[in-house]
Amino acid sequence: MTTKDKILQEAKIEFINKGYHDASLRTIAKKCGISAAALYRHFENKEDIFQKVIEPFVIKFNEIASFVQKTDYELLNNNQVDEMWNFEMEGGFHFDILFNDQIDIVKLIVKERKDWFKDFIITFEYEATIKYINAMKEHGYKVKVFNDLSFKALLDSYLESYIYILNKNLNKEELFKICNDINVFYTLGFRDLFGF
Repeated sequence: MTTKDKILQEAKIEFINKGYHDASLRTIAKKCGISAAALYRHFENKEDIFQKVIEPFVIKFNEIASFVQKTDYELLNNNQVDEMWNFEMEGGFHFDILFNDQIDIVKLIVKERKDWFKDFIITFEYEATIKYINAMKEHGYKVKVFNDLSFKALLDSYLESYIYILNKNLNKEELFKICNDINVFYTLGFRDLFGF
């Protein structure tokens, strides 16, 4: 393991245990067997370390989102919109993004940067959905006119549903079941909102 990787490993533990503001760079350095000054050979500052600690979540999110978008567009191009909704409802993507191997990082982000986290996901979902709706219109589908603020409020409540269960000490099976319930509820609601 490189020194940089060791710093990130120890920083993740320190941030999770103490939070961003109370995390100590000196403690991180000591656990890595280096001086605090040596940290700055690898990272600019505490914020840089934090950003690198949460980066695996962003990468995982982008990978899954890319896969989902690719599949949604393939289904649209094959006039299989019902299958797209089933794919969205049954895919388990939210579980994979939020609760699988990234759960500690997601909990850390929600604890320390909840507004950033929500803005990141809601902005992505909103922009991707609007783009998809425009593509649907180009394919001749009729889409209901909906209020942007209503849509964003629903996206916010959708995400808050997942955040609510994040720290409930549930096992993976319970989390998956609840994620599925949330996903079914909102997917059906979004389908009704959009009218396709």
